Amino acid sequence: MTRDQYIKKYQNMAIREMHRAGVPASITMAQGILESSDGNSRLARLGNNHFGIKCKSDWKGKSMLADDDAPDECFRAYDSPEESYKDHSQFLRSNWRYHELFELDITDYKGWAKGLRKAGYATNKSYHTILINLIERHELYKLDLMSPEPLATKPLVLQNDVPVVYAEKDETLESIADENDLSNRQIYKYNDLQKGQSIKEGDIVYLKPKRRRGSEKYHTLKEGETMYMISQQYGIKLKHLYRRNRLEMGEEPVNGTQLYMKGKRKKADSVEVKSVEEAEKVVEQFVNPHSVEIEKALPIERELIDLPPYHVVEKGDNIYRIAEKYHVFEEDLLRWNKISALQLTLGRKIYLTEESARKALDKQPVNAPKTEEKVQPKTTTTYHTVQSGETVYRITQKYNITAEQLRTWNKLTGNNIYVGQKLKVSP
Repeated sequence: MTRDQYIKKYQNMAIREMHRAGVPASITMAQGILESSDGNSRLARLGNNHFGIKCKSDWKGKSMLADDDAPDECFRAYDSPEESYKDHSQFLRSNWRYHELFELDITDYKGWAKGLRKAGYATNKSYHTILINLIERHELYKLDLMSPEPLATKPLVLQNDVPVVYAEKDETLESIADENDLSNRQIYKYNDLQKGQSIKEGDIVYLKPKRRRGSEKYHTLKEGETMYMISQQYGIKLKHLYRRNRLEMGEEPVNGTQLYMKGKRKKADSVEVKSVEEAEKVVEQFVNPHSVEIEKALPIERELIDLPPYHVVEKGDNIYRIAEKYHVFEEDLLRWNKISALQLTLGRKIYLTEESARKALDKQPVNAPKTEEKVQPKTTTTYHTVQSGETVYRITQKYNITAEQLRTWNKLTGNNIYVGQKLKVSP
């Protein structure tokens, strides 16, 4: 996919998310371009992850492994690009680091880009500059002034609590997949079909996986009906329909056979026909997310923390943990306290606001060396011993250094380290 094709395909999705969640469309679009390599990255192609969002401990959805700051890191995976775009908005709205951004004007893409960099969305120090350049080069800022276009999609209904559409004349599985942001592989799999098989007008087409059991308990097979037709009619996966009735794949039972779609046929009941009282079937109207009216994004409810004037460094503390505890950015803490991340000695006071730091530091006496004394430069080098489960990425985060610095200081050629290895974490 070219960049122009990517923008054309997903810009309306970015605009919809702007109105629904409050993230500027220009920012979403630029991040999608950058993080997914115009939709061509492995994460985007195989996992529908367009924003490089990692799993983290609270992620309960699908995932896949990919190399990033360390080998085989866990990244989120989605059923469709739309899910990725929505989760990107939710990711920003649910993390305190990005909450101030939602108070900016929706057209302030420069403020958003700088805020994302400061909040640590990416490790690249020039991340904000890259986003701004993308936005201005492709005039993505125009998206921030636009309303979403309604997508022309046919009505969907629920079949066994699974969304379906009914094929129209000259439609193909591929065209239906494209209309609903699905891959060809997904549409074939969801409908128990092989690549190349066709559909006809009026056929049911499932847009998500069918269930392990049908919407009714039994069905009595009528003339002209097949196992596949029953599978589609009641939203039960074909292989499970066969298993519940103790049949081999490909076999077709005779007319009048009572098929089990919930529970499993007993061996002794394999040829017995029972009468069926069919429960009334209620077909609910499925709300298509492409056609729903979008409300204005709600304001962010920021968590207010009553900050003490300072934090006393304890065993196990690092600048990231302190920042997370008090919802203050790392670079602000370092700047206010006029220190580096390596100066977090036990018992040291870390001031948590610019005002408290300024007042405290202004009161500290300046101990100038005597003129006749020779000042010795500080040459102490800090080391770290690798523990079980640690990676290059975790060590760099702990000491607020880059992976390149760690490799240079220790003459490492890659990210391979071993337990017990002694590493320099300062020059």
